[in-house]
Amino acid sequence: QHTEMLTVYRREPEVIKKEDGCWSVDIGREITGSLCIKASGPPGEKVEILCGEEREEDGSVRFDMRCGCCYREIWTLDGGICELEPYDYKGFRYGEIRFGSRVEILEVCAEVRHYPMEDALCTLKTTDEKLAGIFSICNNAVKYGTQEAYLDCPTREKGQYLGDAVITSRSHVWLTGKTDMLRKCIDQFALTEKICPGLMAVAPGAFMQEIADFSLLWSQLLLTDHVFTGDREFLRKYYETAKGIVHYFTGYEDEKGLLDQVSEKWNLVDWPEQYRDGYDFPLTRPEVGEGCHNVVNALWFGFLLMKEKMERVLDLPRTHQSQRVGTAFLKTFWRWDRKLFADSEGSAHCSLHANLYPACFGLTPAVGEDAYERLLRTPGRACGPLPMYFALRGLGRMGRYKTLYRLLTREDEYGWRNMLRE
Repeated sequence: QHTEMLTVYRREPEVIKKEDGCWSVDIGREITGSLCIKASGPPGEKVEILCGEEREEDGSVRFDMRCGCCYREIWTLDGGICELEPYDYKGFRYGEIRFGSRVEILEVCAEVRHYPMEDALCTLKTTDEKLAGIFSICNNAVKYGTQEAYLDCPTREKGQYLGDAVITSRSHVWLTGKTDMLRKCIDQFALTEKICPGLMAVAPGAFMQEIADFSLLWSQLLLTDHVFTGDREFLRKYYETAKGIVHYFTGYEDEKGLLDQVSEKWNLVDWPEQYRDGYDFPLTRPEVGEGCHNVVNALWFGFLLMKEKMERVLDLPRTHQSQRVGTAFLKTFWRWDRKLFADSEGSAHCSLHANLYPACFGLTPAVGEDAYERLLRTPGRACGPLPMYFALRGLGRMGRYKTLYRLLTREDEYGWRNMLRE
């Protein structure tokens, strides 16, 4: 295989509280892995194993987790000394081992697993404790969420989602200096063109989910590899896949060049729904509402822009399709009175999502930069962490680093600081 084998190692819990019939374990931090246990007892004796990310108010492990996983297992002993090494892995910190009077627990340790990553390769030196904490939690999320693929999370959703992988892979390359896992990810999504030329949202796997937003971000993966390696031949290998994606979405173009009702794929915008900032367009499923809306077209422009960068690097004839789409996008969604982009063709509502992708891809006119900055700083306006990545990139493009920093370290429920508090 082209990627390295996973790093698997044992870690002693920081705290083991031993009581009659119950051992409580605190590993000291969240890990991806499992509890390995050695016990002795008569054949047929049962041991209950509970794991979780947090504790209840009475100190017991919350094994029926918020994310929908129920980490409760029953281990039946075979007699004599038995060792448990679970096949599946979990995302957890705390454990409880409950057993009867005829069972003796001999050893408990944690088995940790993740893709090889040296923590010392990429570090942050700062006197700002907020920023240090955010770097740490994000660094660990990338480390423990990268298994045989870039996982959405190691608990409820052990699948490689294209949109999430765009951000995780870019972070992973910065943290490790390697692109082997990124290249595997690029190839696995490219192979899904056999199912649909517009690509699937999850790969590898049998879950047939399609998300238009994610398909239009695939070129970001490819350009990330080129930024870090300069490898033109690897870029060339996947140029035909990029052309296939363009051909697929061109089937939804109207006379202006904008995408109108991309009905075969889910138009996500953001998830869960309450993070869409009141986005004014019917994002019904399975078929989205009729007409043109902002986000899918901003991402369409961004994809075309990335494809033209590929053509420039590979010395191929330039298609200049993005120029036509960009002009139509401005004419359709720009609202001069607000100096912001609206959510849809006939809407006056200007959500964060309608403005963050244009800002990231350079579509926002200079006269709208102040309004964009004010929009992001307005209390109560929020989006999920995935689009926030692009919102921050847009601020960086404009040189608005004070606001970028303020959003990165925001104190409300929508920021990384809230994740640290929780």
